[in-house]
Amino acid sequence: MKTKEMSKLRTLFVVIVGLLLSIGFISSCTPGSAVSQVGRLTEKEVRAFADPVAENLLQAMNTSDYAQYTRDFDEAFKKNLPQNAFETINSLRIETVGSYVSKEYWQMAQKNDKITVAYRAKFTDDSSVIFTAYFKNIEGKWYIDGLYFDSFLMHQSGC
Repeated sequence: MKTKEMSKLRTLFVVIVGLLLSIGFISSCTPGSAVSQVGRLTEKEVRAFADPVAENLLQAMNTSDYAQYTRDFDEAFKKNLPQNAFETINSLRIETVGSYVSKEYWQMAQKNDKITVAYRAKFTDDSSVIFTAYFKNIEGKWYIDGLYFDSFLMHQSGC
């Protein structure tokens, strides 16, 4: 290769690497992108906020109350579950496992600003539903940023 072409390639390489580093630096300094450091919480501390939030959400499923259901969601999660999607999913869930009856705390895990809490939940047509709520700490408050329902009946129906 000619020296002039090599020089152009080097310049292009330096510019591309510089742009990538700049983008990485800018994105790492944008609000909300850094992982906040949250101290290790005890099961009692987690359950103090998680149990009432989970109960509210599960009760809201029975009444198909979208506002109540999404009350403790973070903004991104709420945006990704519009009311019409909630109504469709909730109808299918009720059709598959029935109405929510009760829950029993099962386990939790924490990693920095995220906490996962799992419950064994009873529904009228299925007493073995595992309900998992994923919480994220945003400016000192815990919000739901993910949910998961799992049971044999749900797997059979594709729910």
